Parts: sequence; structure tokens; C-alpha cells
Amino acid sequence: MTFLGRSGPRAYEASSIAERREQLLAQRRQIEERTIQSSMRSVGLLQEAEDVGIATAEELNRQREVLENTDHKLNDINSALRASDKHIQGIKSVFGSLKNYFSGRNSAAAKAPTSSASTSEKTDSVPKSKSNLAQILENGKDTASHDVNDHPALRLRSESVPLDVDAILDKNLEDMGSALSRLKSLGISMQEELEDHDKLIDRITTKTGDADWRIKHQNKEMDRILKK
Repeated sequence: MTFLGRSGPRAYEASSIAERREQLLAQRRQIEERTIQSSMRSVGLLQEAEDVGIATAEELNRQREVLENTDHKLNDINSALRASDKHIQGIKSVFGSLKNYFSGRNSAAAKAPTSSASTSEKTDSVPKSKSNLAQILENGKDTASHDVNDHPALRLRSESVPLDVDAILDKNLEDMGSALSRLKSLGISMQEELEDHDKLIDRITTKTGDADWRIKHQNKEMDRILKK
């Protein structure tokens, strides 16, 4: 009887320990699952940020093409205006000679005024070379963000297979590190791209001002010629 009486508390104690162990294991599984879910959300957020960054970079790339095309068209416009300016000076010379001939004047024809817009003689422009941002976008097509629904943790859960928490967290951390590295490169390249845009805009502004001055100057010259 003494043996049976002692075995009762021991069995109860063993059962209590087993229950406590199960509770601790259950808590551990919950913590592990929450940790995995948190890391997966972080991966998803980084992927979304990368998608937004890529979309922004693609838009900057399109804007660069527009600015470069505008810059080259302004080069053509200013070149045509310079040629037109020479023709106008030639017309002025002919009109001046005819006037001197018929009026009997022997004075030489007035020398054609030179343009004060010296910067317009330059046709420098940003070359249409592939920017660093365009290269990153092109290379990034091979490293497109994967779907979070294809994560191994979700596949293992659907197959009722015990999770390898360490392996999953390592994979998530690796994905986060890669995403952060890509975002850093993307951010630096977009900053460089914006600086190039500023240079292009300044160049376009100068050339637009030169073209405007030339057009007004030539209009005045033509008015003078027609009044003679």
C-alpha cells in the first residue's frame, strides 16, 4: 500500500511535467511561427519597396530620353538659326550694295553684327549613352522579386511538415540582405540620374534662351531689310 501510495503523486507529477513540456513546446512553436511570419512580412515590404523603386527608376529613364531628345532637337534648331542668320546677313549685304549703287554712295556696306549669344555656338549635349540606372534596371530583370506565396514556409505548412525554423529565417535574412543591397544601388543610381537631369535641364534652358534670342534678332533684321 505504501508503494502504491507513493506512486500516485509521482505519476501525477510526471503527468504535470509532461503537460508543462507540451505547453512550452506549443509556446515555442507559436513564437517561431510569429517570428517567421514577421520576417516574411519584412521580405514582402522590401519587395514592394523595390517594385516602387523600379517603377520610379523606369519613369526617370523615360524622362531622360525625353530630355535628351529635346536637347538634340534644340541643337538642330540653333544650327538652322545660325545658317538663317548668315543668309540674312547676305541679304543685308546685297540690299546695301544696291542702295549704295543707286544712291551713288561709295561707302562700304555696314559690317554684319555678330551674335552676342556666344553660348549658342556650342552644340554640346549629354551623349545618349546607357546610364547607370538603365544598366541596373536591365540587370534587375533577372533578379525579379519572387512571390511571397511561394515561400518554403508556406509550402511546408500546407504539407504538414515540421518547419526548419533556422533554415527559413536564414533564407528570409538572405532575401532581406539582397533586397536592401539592390535598394541601395537603386537609390544611388536614381540620385545620379537626377543630377544628370538637372544638367540636361540647365543645358536645355540655355539653348532655348539662345534660340529665342536668335529668332527675335532675325525678325528685327528682316523688318529693317523690308523697310529699306
